[in-house]
This record gives sequence, C-alpha cells and structure tokens, in this order.
Amino acid sequence: MQSRKEFVAGLFVLALCGLVAGGISLYQNIDFWLNSQVATMELTDPDKEVVSYSDVLSTRTLNVSYVSEAGRVDMPQKAVPNEVAERLVAGEKIPITYMTNNPNRIFYQYQRPSKPWVWLIVGFAALATAIYALRLMKREHRE
Repeated sequence: MQSRKEFVAGLFVLALCGLVAGGISLYQNIDFWLNSQVATMELTDPDKEVVSYSDVLSTRTLNVSYVSEAGRVDMPQKAVPNEVAERLVAGEKIPITYMTNNPNRIFYQYQRPSKPWVWLIVGFAALATAIYALRLMKREHRE
C-alpha cells in the first residue's frame, strides 16, 4: 500500500516540477515579447579592447554598446563569448536582442527563449494522472 502512495506523491511532484518549469519559461517568453529591443552590439571604444579574459568560461570582458532605434545603451565590462569578442575587435557589429528591463540579458541573432509548451503539457498530464490515481486509490481504500 505504501508504494502506491509514493507513486501518487511522485506524480504530484512531477506535475509540480513540470508546471513550475513551464511557468518560468512562459514568463520569460512574455517578458521577451514585451521588453525586448533589437540592436547591434559594437565596441564602445575600439582603442581599448579587452578589459579581461576568462579561459575557464571562454569569455572576454569588453566595453560594448547596444545601438538601436531607441538610442544607445553602454554596457561597461560585458562578458561575451570569445568568438563574438573576436568579431567585435575586428570592427564587426553583432546583431542582438536585449531586454530593456535587464540589458545584461541578451540574445544573439536567431536566439530566442525556450518554448514552455512541452513542460506545461508534461505538468498538466502528470497532474491529471496523479488526480486520477489518487481517486482510484481512495475508491480502493473505501471498498
């Protein structure tokens, strides 16, 4: 009898995890739709290139600016991947989408927040299964 209770409890935990993960992802997508700004990233001062370098994370810290229709946002000491840093130092402008409410959070070209639908479907399916299993367990206990 105990293993049935643990199974139903596990289903409820799976449902909770799926719904929380899907909810967080859904929130991030809504935030992206409401607060994103398309821009290009470029070096703020091309003469002063690399501020610091992290071999462990494969990143470089640069002083960059986001230039968009809304204006210019300076981002001192922004950590960027090495390949992006090399392109910036070479004078290239990198297309990005940044969050106006959190300019440190950026998406490079063709990147978007993850889709929440799989997690939400898993969460609701596990919740429905858990509720059904709980009802079956209660009915069996009454008999």
